[in-house]
Amino acid sequence: MRPVLLSLLTLALLLVAGGAMALEKPQVTMPQEGAVLGPNYDITGSMPYKAFLVLLTDVLTADGTVLRTVPGIRHWTAADGTFHFRAASPRVSIGEKDTVVSYRIRLFEATAQGNGPETVINCMMEQ
Repeated sequence: MRPVLLSLLTLALLLVAGGAMALEKPQVTMPQEGAVLGPNYDITGSMPYKAFLVLLTDVLTADGTVLRTVPGIRHWTAADGTFHFRAASPRVSIGEKDTVVSYRIRLFEATAQGNGPETVINCMMEQ
């Protein structure tokens, strides 16, 4: 590969990576770490600016194995960066056993340049 082309490609990759790294992490005020979630829950918080946020929920067994990842809300924040979304908790049905599961809620900003850092909240499923 020509040195000039390689240099341009490297510069382009650094610019893309730098743009993604400049994104902010959402600040979540509710739910809090360890909260017990029913079939629906509210998620509130803020960003320093208007942003497009994506919410994903991992369903985990007691030993931390991820059973599945469930896509959730994809929504813009208000103009001042605040948000209040209502989301549905994944319902899990595993045979006739009552399996204790937990949720790992992941919230991040999504842009055309890539995804920002995730805010992670670990919660329990209401029994």
